[in-house]
Amino acid sequence: MFKSLVFMVALLGMFASDCRLVLADDSGLPPELQGLGLYDDLLPLGSESSSTSRRRVRQQSIIPFIRSSLPKATSEAALYNVEHPEQVFCYHVARKPKDFTGYTLNNFAVVDYCGELDMGATATTYEALFTQSPNIITATAACAIEPKVMLRFVRGVDYTDVLLSSPCPSFTVFYAGRYTAFNIKQGVIDDVISQFDKTKEVFNSPALLKKTVANGVADSDQEAEEYEKKQKENAPIMNWKQQPQTSAEEKVDDPSSQSSEAQPKAKKGWGNLKLRM
Repeated sequence: MFKSLVFMVALLGMFASDCRLVLADDSGLPPELQGLGLYDDLLPLGSESSSTSRRRVRQQSIIPFIRSSLPKATSEAALYNVEHPEQVFCYHVARKPKDFTGYTLNNFAVVDYCGELDMGATATTYEALFTQSPNIITATAACAIEPKVMLRFVRGVDYTDVLLSSPCPSFTVFYAGRYTAFNIKQGVIDDVISQFDKTKEVFNSPALLKKTVANGVADSDQEAEEYEKKQKENAPIMNWKQQPQTSAEEKVDDPSSQSSEAQPKAKKGWGNLKLRM
């Protein structure tokens, strides 16, 4: 009897220590995720400590309506990137202006860069968009998609893009030249977008510095000078957000008054994807 009592006390001690460990690991997450269990098993970012079976159950929790609505030929690959991303990048986007020659993602103009999502932001976004059935509205929305934020879920050289729209509340999954839109509660999509609106950085083409990261950043003064030089060489790409010229300026700089040979050729920006829509 005494041995059984000692065993029970030891078992309770181990359980209590495990609980303290969970709370300690939870402390680095946003307040809304604390106390709900470890979220590092939701996605593989920092999930080495989580059991494979528990992680698999969470990752299979994308609601059936979303899974069945994507094109069957690409749905599994598209959702696998969302469930198992190695990195998630954020871009502010807008409708592409006429004759736009700047950088695009899925044919939307890249306005600026909103960084790389950490584990907490990735988990929160994943849960809100893909795993909460009450958030999804199956009735057709009587509004046109207004692009705000594009999230790129990257795994290896493959990726799935997710476009967030407001005030028309929706998100759209892009993969392999195809896309599917889903209507979602207004409050949910606005809360998600508001988190990304807090970070806005100028988008620098990584290709100009021969980098593969999502936003080219110079590592030295020499690289910065080289980047500035290349920006000037690519002026038609980088000047798309300038204010309209006055009539006097237009007469001076009117392209039609110059020979076609003197005009620099427009270059397509990095990530300019032409979809078969």
